[in-house]
Amino acid sequence: MNMKAVTAEQMRKIDERTGTEIGIPSIVLMENAARAVYNVCAEELKEVENPNVVIFAGKGNNGGDGFALARILKDNGIKCSLVFLFESNKFSNDANINYNIALKCGVNIITDFTEAVIEAGRADIVVDAVFGTGISRTVEGLYAEVIEVINTYAKKVISIDIPSGVNSDDGRIMGTAVNADITVTFALPKIGMLLYPGASCCGRIVIANISIQPSTIDEMNVKTAFLDKKDVYSILPVRKKRTNKGSYGRLFVIAGSKDMTGAVALCCKGAFRAGAGLVYACTVKSGISVVQQLVPEAVVMPLSEYDGKVRYECYEDDIEEKIRLASAVAVGPGLGMSEEVSEFVKKLITEVDTNLIIDADGLNAIADDPSILLSLKHVPVITPHPGEMSRLTGLSIREILDDTVNVARDFAMKYNSVVVLKDARSIIAAPDGRVVINVTGNPSMATGGSGDVLTGVIASFIAQKIDPFSAAAAGAYIHGLSGDICMEKMGSYGVMAWDIAENVAAAISRFR
Repeated sequence: MNMKAVTAEQMRKIDERTGTEIGIPSIVLMENAARAVYNVCAEELKEVENPNVVIFAGKGNNGGDGFALARILKDNGIKCSLVFLFESNKFSNDANINYNIALKCGVNIITDFTEAVIEAGRADIVVDAVFGTGISRTVEGLYAEVIEVINTYAKKVISIDIPSGVNSDDGRIMGTAVNADITVTFALPKIGMLLYPGASCCGRIVIANISIQPSTIDEMNVKTAFLDKKDVYSILPVRKKRTNKGSYGRLFVIAGSKDMTGAVALCCKGAFRAGAGLVYACTVKSGISVVQQLVPEAVVMPLSEYDGKVRYECYEDDIEEKIRLASAVAVGPGLGMSEEVSEFVKKLITEVDTNLIIDADGLNAIADDPSILLSLKHVPVITPHPGEMSRLTGLSIREILDDTVNVARDFAMKYNSVVVLKDARSIIAAPDGRVVINVTGNPSMATGGSGDVLTGVIASFIAQKIDPFSAAAAGAYIHGLSGDICMEKMGSYGVMAWDIAENVAAAISRFR
């Protein structure tokens, strides 16, 4: 997975090593950054007569990029004004150099707030160069007023490196933030740009090469990434011509209860659409007819039930002998919650000698003792939403949503599991500390049963002998892409989980 994403501190160290080990001074990196932003500005202005750019700059290196950009725009005949409303005796070193160059080159510098408001409204592009990636406290006072001016009066906003006010590490809005149309970031995206709510401020992201060397990035051993199309292409295997259903795995789906028969059907449908050869629908007897009607391709295995839910004894009575054939087992969707279900799940996951995917009520069953995950025979994949993660960790949902990457990574490493923490940008974490941020999907997927489909897709890939971490990452990507296809066809209202399942194959066909 080659598309890395970094924290502010990692990027600072990469910049530093570029100077000390490669020999490219920071002032040259600043010049390269400014020219990269200029190229985007020039492209956006190519159809505009007598273009006008206004740059709002701060005191740090982000402001320095803005000062250098102002001079480059002027050199290329584009009208440009530089708004600087702060104390000029507290510049960073490189920012100070570029501020003085801009001043001596005759760049128009605005220091009056009212004039800045007027010019922001007149500009074809407003460039946000107020804060860089290092912001860690709430934006207040004059800084907050400047951001409000940009958001209120600008026709089009280009942010340099990251929209001012977005936390680079976790995507939080630090009180207020610029709403950019385009964000030009350097060398690597910052983690906070990929996570909500920060991602909603970035607009289109342009990743610019400013002479940071791949070897320098590799030395940092960055463990956070996001999938691109090349990654998904490499994960999904090419199918050989001489194969049969047995070649693509036997997946056992243990799910559903009398009141939630749809969960097992959705999981099975997602698995079939993702290419599983054989899917066994193991569910309560009262739900078998529903599964047979909705997914006739599935092999049904009726489980004995009590009060509409699986009985503890059904593991030995109905499952134990047959499940030895399984390439993978998915357990949990729609099982319901009871003491007997909990004991059934714990027995199942500790006895089964194959890859496990645990979701929904399977996770609720072990919430009182997640350390049971350490006793499994294979590294499991778990797929909690924030509420389920809260029950597993004891953290509040707000604490989880504010730090999804670290919460998922810490749990994966502590409990030797692959974690798929579901959110608008789901986080896939491995026991060795690797993390993938999924960037596909959209709000149309916020519907009951969508997670059941995801479990089926991931389980299907694992049954097809894709390693669990790659299967989870690719599964989240394909599931989200299927949702994107649904939204293209149907809009953001009315997409159902069944629609997402039906379009999984269409999503995969974009790669295979």
